Amino acid sequence: MSVAAQFLMQTGTFPVNDLVSMRLLGAGLMLLLWEAAVSRSPVVRLFLENWKPLLVYGCGMLVIQWTFFKSIEVSNAATAALMVTFGPLFVTGWTAFSENRAVTLKEWICIGLAAAGVVLIVTKGDFDAVDMSFEGAFWGIMSSAAGSFCTIQPRQVMKRVPVGVVVAVGMIVGGGLLTLIDPPAVTAIDWTLETTLLYGYVALFGTVGAFCCYLQSLKYVPAPTTSLLGNFEPLSALVLGILFLGLSFGPAELLGTALIFVMVGILATRK
Repeated sequence: MSVAAQFLMQTGTFPVNDLVSMRLLGAGLMLLLWEAAVSRSPVVRLFLENWKPLLVYGCGMLVIQWTFFKSIEVSNAATAALMVTFGPLFVTGWTAFSENRAVTLKEWICIGLAAAGVVLIVTKGDFDAVDMSFEGAFWGIMSSAAGSFCTIQPRQVMKRVPVGVVVAVGMIVGGGLLTLIDPPAVTAIDWTLETTLLYGYVALFGTVGAFCCYLQSLKYVPAPTTSLLGNFEPLSALVLGILFLGLSFGPAELLGTALIFVMVGILATRK
């Protein structure tokens, strides 16, 4: 999704604000229609009974998306992806603070393995591929912090509201707020078959699918584990790139992949 977004902003005349608002609104409306028509969820009643946490989640989602795409715009997708690796550190730190305990050695090891693995996979061992500008790094870290907030904040409301409804309302709220602040210039965008398909891909798979799966996992594993497993994202991008784009797989990527799998193995072990 990061690469598709970078392409749309660079060659498809998608300004960052327009892409964020259109992505969130389009994805949120698709998911809300699915929940109402197929899953038969009482969407209106659920929203009225839980509107405060849903609105807060929507604002957080807007911050995640805008800052992430801003990082891509002022630097590149690699820089934004690397900064997101700060997420597990934020989530683990907050969880330890809220539980009045220190971060465990196991957690520190997993954070280090995940970060090192992502760095090797994204950069391929060539750090010149990363545009480590202060502005790009700043917006990437802000996106990581907002993502950490949205990992922890909706856990209580998801006990009362289906994950699909939480995500759909959050996206519509976030996209709606940005639309009010900066209405997207839909007619000025270069709508070719390629850009239309990429927009649909970003909205459906990179937004609806990603957020639903991510929040659903919170029902089964702790928040720090969920955030650490999110580091499979660059690994999956690498595998798909090898299968469909003819990308190479060098020693750096191999080592990075091994580190991520070691991290998952450690997470899978019980006390």
